[in-house]
Amino acid sequence: MGKDDMKTLVRNKVDTNQGPGIQDGHSLLELARGWLKQGNPVVAQELLKSAIVTEEADKDQQLRAGILKETGRSWMMQSEWDRADKDFLEAQRLFREKDDLDGAAECARNRGNLLFQQGEFKKSEGLCRQALEWATKSGNHELRATILNTMAAIESSTGRPAEALKTFKLCLADFQASGNRIRQGYVLLNIGLTQTELRQFDAATVSLNDALAIALTEQDLNLVEICYQNISRCYLDQKEIQLARSVTETARKILPGLNSQALETELNLIDCRILRLMGNHAAAEELVARSLRMAEEHSLAALHADLLMEYANLERDTGRMELALSHYECSARSYRKLGMDKGYQEAIRAAEQTKSKLQRS
Repeated sequence: MGKDDMKTLVRNKVDTNQGPGIQDGHSLLELARGWLKQGNPVVAQELLKSAIVTEEADKDQQLRAGILKETGRSWMMQSEWDRADKDFLEAQRLFREKDDLDGAAECARNRGNLLFQQGEFKKSEGLCRQALEWATKSGNHELRATILNTMAAIESSTGRPAEALKTFKLCLADFQASGNRIRQGYVLLNIGLTQTELRQFDAATVSLNDALAIALTEQDLNLVEICYQNISRCYLDQKEIQLARSVTETARKILPGLNSQALETELNLIDCRILRLMGNHAAAEELVARSLRMAEEHSLAALHADLLMEYANLERDTGRMELALSHYECSARSYRKLGMDKGYQEAIRAAEQTKSKLQRS
């Protein structure tokens, strides 16, 4: 079945399921938001197409702006950047005409997020500053926090970790003011990661453990696993090998119900580093080889690149420089294909250092 056929089938299904009572623009908009929340932009778009041509949307500028904003979100979820920006921009204009600062700020923030995903960091930052000004005027702490989160991510991506840390802390304060606990947990995670990058390890350990406490209380297993992984990495960066190992062992005990191949492979990667640093090279090599097979089998491309990098580190540490060089170059190609610039730069740097050692030998 082709793409157009699928859309026709979806449209027919939506039409037959609307039923009496949900033909007006407001109800169609709310129904579309429900589908977007479930991660289904195709069905949402059909509902939004119906909503935009209703009598209510024609007469109510606020409603029309809301429909356009959600249509922009649906395009954004399908990586249709230009279409998304067009709808967000028109919605932003309508919100401004109605003096709806929250609506305008959401649209500007969303446009900033679009540009951020395309690597247009300077333009993204400008839109976020405009969005922040509007959200501040309206006194919406939660909206301010989401904008600050994007601004911190921009600062982090453009090599300004100290600035990013300050912005993440402002973001955290706004989420605390709005009472959003789970978002506080994710921001604390970002604070911990940034502190780790700045080698503020004691502060990072506190932030990551605070994030973990929220994750356990709120029962967000995704955040739980990310926290455990990064607490362990933080200890490894300090060469606190036993503490790192203790964290991964605890993670394996507390998270068996997840049945996640990605989590298992991620924990294996950390254990590979631990075994290598302990000098247990044979066990490290067996685990990294097994984990590479797992990553290939389950299409875990980013983890596969990380494991290639770890394999190369192991070969370097055991004097197998030609094999190490091969794996560094393989990991660099994988990172570049995935758009993971930090990993790519690290792999290229390691490959060049290995080449230099081979030439001197």
